[in-house]
Amino acid sequence: MDGQVRVLDCTLRDGGHIVDGVFGENVIRYVIKKLVEAGTDIIEVGFLWEKYLGPDSARYYTIEDVKRVLPKDRGRSHFSLMADYIDLSHLEDCDGTVEYIRLSFKRSRLQWALDTLDILNAKGYKVYINPVNCNVYSDEEYLSVIKQANEHGAYGFSIVDTFGVLRNKDLAAKYYLVESNLDKDRVIGVHLHENLGLAYSLAQHILDIKSPLRQVTIDGSLYGMGRVPGNLGIEKIMDHCNVTYGSGYNLAPAYDAIDDYIMPIFKQVPWGYMVPYAISAQNDLHRTYAEYLMGKWKLKTSDINAILAQVSHDEAELFNQEYIEELYRQYLDVPVSEEAVTALGQRLSGKQVMILAPGQSVKEHLSEVQQYATRDDVVCIAVNFVPDFLQADMVFFSTIKRYETEGLRVDRDKTQVIVSSNLLRHVTEADY
Repeated sequence: MDGQVRVLDCTLRDGGHIVDGVFGENVIRYVIKKLVEAGTDIIEVGFLWEKYLGPDSARYYTIEDVKRVLPKDRGRSHFSLMADYIDLSHLEDCDGTVEYIRLSFKRSRLQWALDTLDILNAKGYKVYINPVNCNVYSDEEYLSVIKQANEHGAYGFSIVDTFGVLRNKDLAAKYYLVESNLDKDRVIGVHLHENLGLAYSLAQHILDIKSPLRQVTIDGSLYGMGRVPGNLGIEKIMDHCNVTYGSGYNLAPAYDAIDDYIMPIFKQVPWGYMVPYAISAQNDLHRTYAEYLMGKWKLKTSDINAILAQVSHDEAELFNQEYIEELYRQYLDVPVSEEAVTALGQRLSGKQVMILAPGQSVKEHLSEVQQYATRDDVVCIAVNFVPDFLQADMVFFSTIKRYETEGLRVDRDKTQVIVSSNLLRHVTEADY
């Protein structure tokens, strides 16, 4: 494999999504230093940005700004930056400090990528074309991008699984399409996300099937740090390459960087495999749809799955908040029969109704509450909890999570259950 497989670390770039790029200057310097000591082939030190953001940010306006954080001893490591839909005509000519620039773009911004590729080629950089969301391209569309990458002299072409949807056969299909059509002296890159928890196995698979004549760059980040659910852990693929190919990566410095600076961030904002993101991948959807629905307190994961399954293909690539909000509202809008409303009205007719919600005021007035609840003309309804200080006549549930926890404590011989209509997909034994 001598030189045919390289690992690229994107902790400071993709991991920057977790902290808005603001790691702190000392952390940026330390992480780069440890990645150099580990023997990382390419270190992507951050994003190119529209303006200078200060010394604590891993987002840079010029190469001169990058030089400030690079160690004197750079070992065998090379350095890269990524750009996404910005004007780079101001950038200095390549002097070897930053050797690679990768251009990330959606389908609608291909022309920007090609124009910027031409600008950067003229400045002497080695440029990767990184069309994101590879799964949304038809084979014909993907072939067109590959062809234009060849024509414009791209150094490399990356397979980018933005939605984290690829499985072995899918990645193989994309690889063989690129392998067969990308000029033979160009590099193939692979960037994997952890939606399905498959990034490590997919990385091994691509190395198993790659042409021995083709150089491949595998992206990873320390402990998989990246926008939730994260990326391939670079320490994992380094270890695999050491065991399989004798690559000679030194894992100890990578572990030190994880312990000292990555884990403290992880404890505050965890990333990694999570079921809602897996569901978004299973439905070939933008991850933000799952994120948005995770914030809806009335939903279980099975509900999220049911809503995501309704997202049309036309809305899958770009997150549309108004669209998903409408699907959410439609999902909750389960009609209630007039008979159910009438029956509840008859049960409460002529009664005083005491509604109990969990909270401090109940504790402060406990004796009054208990005394009032014993009156013959009072119906006591507890909301989303089962009180242990009195026997409620009814318990009302509006969320399935509350029903499935508190509902188990209801004595159905003494207490009736009312549910809101959004629970009717899950609950069949409610009284009202």
